Amino acid sequence: MEKIKHISAEFKDWILNTLKSGASPEAIAAAMIKKGFDETFAYQTLLRIVGNQSVKTAERSQAPFVYEVPEIGQKGNIIATSDRDIKVLSRVDHPFILHLDNLLSYEECDELINLSKDRLQPSEIIDSETGEKKAASGRTSKGMYFTLGENWLVTAIEKRIAELTNYPVENGEGLQVLNYKIGEEYKPHFDYFPSTRVNPEQGGQRIGTLLIYLNDVPAGGETVFPKAGVTIVPKKGTAVYFHYGNSKNQVDRMSLHTSIPVAQGEKWVATKWIRQAKIY
Repeated sequence: MEKIKHISAEFKDWILNTLKSGASPEAIAAAMIKKGFDETFAYQTLLRIVGNQSVKTAERSQAPFVYEVPEIGQKGNIIATSDRDIKVLSRVDHPFILHLDNLLSYEECDELINLSKDRLQPSEIIDSETGEKKAASGRTSKGMYFTLGENWLVTAIEKRIAELTNYPVENGEGLQVLNYKIGEEYKPHFDYFPSTRVNPEQGGQRIGTLLIYLNDVPAGGETVFPKAGVTIVPKKGTAVYFHYGNSKNQVDRMSLHTSIPVAQGEKWVATKWIRQAKIY
């Protein structure tokens, strides 16, 4: 069988993010060879990327992302749900980002933290090679997941998110709560899956993320979109929604984002990932 001697732009992004998560170039090259890449090509590609040199990618992966305004972006500056009005503080179209106010009340934020504290475990990422969850040096927080409809508060929040985004509750993964202490961070990454790890029978690709801030952070902990030059400062009860999937099954590489280290205090956030279709 002929060995692979080209990479897609998406695969190049995966290599960059895997390097940033702490994996060694040797381990990545070995994974590429296992996937069928030519050994010399794999090591040369890694050397060029590590050396910050240009790497040519396959033309078939170069189609520009086609931006489509999601339904949440067509609702104006005050979005009414059945139990509260959510205000749009700012908007960016490329990539699509909405900064939202009044998503959760202070009481809801506090209760979500209290329900999570005793269930925190070291945060994990999805391994792009195996598709399994694993610990990663680039993500130093602790976290936990609620199941859909696990309690009255989670049920209320899920209903509100569904009304806000116009995606059914069943399209969302279980609500995740994360806690970052001083110095903890999440290095630059994408939320969508590598194309080889998209399972149509489990909701398909991730297309949007809602990140909810559960406390005020005295210093640090901002969410940064480095390719877009956008920074969101954590504020209790606010949220940021970013959309990175479209009807053409493309994903937006402009959605690269990071959580910078907490400098003072701690940071609590809740995350809801939305899929193309129902997961359950």
